[in-house]
Order: sequence, then C-alpha cells, then structure tokens
Amino acid sequence: MELPYGDIKGNTLSMKFSTADYSIASVMNAIKVHIDVLEELGVMFLGAQTEIVAGPTPVFQPVPVVAQFVYTGKDNTRDTLEKVYTLVWQGIIASFPDEASWSQAKEAYASFIAAQADLLRARTEASKE
Repeated sequence: MELPYGDIKGNTLSMKFSTADYSIASVMNAIKVHIDVLEELGVMFLGAQTEIVAGPTPVFQPVPVVAQFVYTGKDNTRDTLEKVYTLVWQGIIASFPDEASWSQAKEAYASFIAAQADLLRARTEASKE
C-alpha cells in the first residue's frame, strides 16, 4: 500500500498533514475517534506536533503537522501500521466539520496569523528604537 502522506520505518508510522488543510486540533480529534482501536491493534500514539519553519517568512507558509505511532506487537508490523494510517484518515473524514464551520475556523485562523504578524512587526519596530 502506498502512503502518500506518511511513511513506515521499522515499527514507527509517521503521518504528515499540512496546516493549509488541517489544524493540529483536527488531527488530534481524528486520532481520538479511533484511539481505542489503535490500542487494540497494539499501536501506541506517540504524539503530534507542528514543525517549526526556520526564520521569518514574508507571508503565511503552511507547516507540516506530524503524528507518530509505534507498533508494540510482534507480527505483521507493516500491515498493522497501514491499518492505522487508514483509520486515522477515516477519523479525519468522520470528524471534519461542514463547509460553513470549516470556513469560519479558517477565517479565525487567518485572523490569528495576522495578529501574530502585527505583534512581530511591533516587536521588530520596538527593538529598532
């Protein structure tokens, strides 16, 4: 099975999402939907984070959200982690908001990014004085 948004190395699955499409909250919610099934499969959720972009960027640049899982069982490692990959994507679909709610969330996120940019500009100006 091809994993276009993740990879398996040994007994670890890394899944990658983009903040252009999903917030870390939506990724965590998708995992929460199936966390009991993951545990039954012998897979532990190790955590998720956004990756930090080095240095300032002139415009908003989406960053990766990476979720990590580890298989603790003894057999069919790849098959099990591929199931986890599928389950998490099913969780994304099951927990994704309707378009109106999604649009409101994106608008609020854009306002948040603009406020951060204003704060950085103010700090930069203050440090020049």
